[in-house]
Amino acid sequence: MLQPALAADWFVLSGVSHHFQQRRDWREINPGVGFERDHRRGPLGPWTFSAGYLRNSYDRASLYVGGRWTPLAIGPLRFGGFGLLATGYPSPVLVLPAAVIEGRHFGVNVLAVPNLPGYSGYVGAQIRFALE
Repeated sequence: MLQPALAADWFVLSGVSHHFQQRRDWREINPGVGFERDHRRGPLGPWTFSAGYLRNSYDRASLYVGGRWTPLAIGPLRFGGFGLLATGYPSPVLVLPAAVIEGRHFGVNVLAVPNLPGYSGYVGAQIRFALE
């Protein structure tokens, strides 16, 4: 059984994505690295702040900084939203639904976006490792 993480800091490896629309040649292997810091206590619930680099689905270098709010929890699963500023996308501001599956020493970030006018929806994942 997964136990909640003890660490507040995480090393993140970016990952993979799957796009729902196949009208262009999406890059679905998205290598990258990042750092996350959890802030579990506060009046608004748990926040995680992150920054990093990845090769995005447009096959462009992307630097990002943002925050994830995950106030809903069911066992090792947490749900909420992720907002970030990122380079290499049509819009520099992204707001995404998010889920985190978190164990004591590792976890998985899952991001999902539905199809929108002019934009393919996708599901993406990152692996996170606790820095102890």
